[in-house]
Amino acid sequence: MSAAEPLALADIRVDPVTRDDSAALLQLSAEHHRRVAAQRLPFGSARDSTLELLEALFEPPLRAWAWLARHDGEAIGYIAATVGFSILERGYVFQLDALYVRAPWRPDQVADALFAQARAMARQLDCVNLQWRAAPWWCEAARPGPPRHAIRVDGEHYVLALAPD
Repeated sequence: MSAAEPLALADIRVDPVTRDDSAALLQLSAEHHRRVAAQRLPFGSARDSTLELLEALFEPPLRAWAWLARHDGEAIGYIAATVGFSILERGYVFQLDALYVRAPWRPDQVADALFAQARAMARQLDCVNLQWRAAPWWCEAARPGPPRHAIRVDGEHYVLALAPD
């Protein structure tokens, strides 16, 4: 099957990232970062070390979660999220940090499968909501379609990069 052909959900396997998947996740996230590097300038540069990423994903208490989408064993996309806390809602929130689908795969189907896993984890963690930002520079197809009952909340997003001293 070529990447341009429609995929059935049965053709896409989405699994939580394990330590053995670290190299595939790092490769996809590096591709993702290169693709959006100009838009990410306000966020500061990515750290060279992967220590904090691996600690957050695999060392208790877990602070990040990620899933890989695969087709025929090939990693074609990922989604990553962290847990935050809302004082106003007095509960934990699940915040999507990154969603990437490798070109030329049809990102809508792959993104939907990835998004479903993040949504299930948010429920499992008893989060009060699932949040994500769809930046204007995101390619339209890479945005997870709003699930039923999702509400768009407009606002401004500020970033203060903290450079090392």
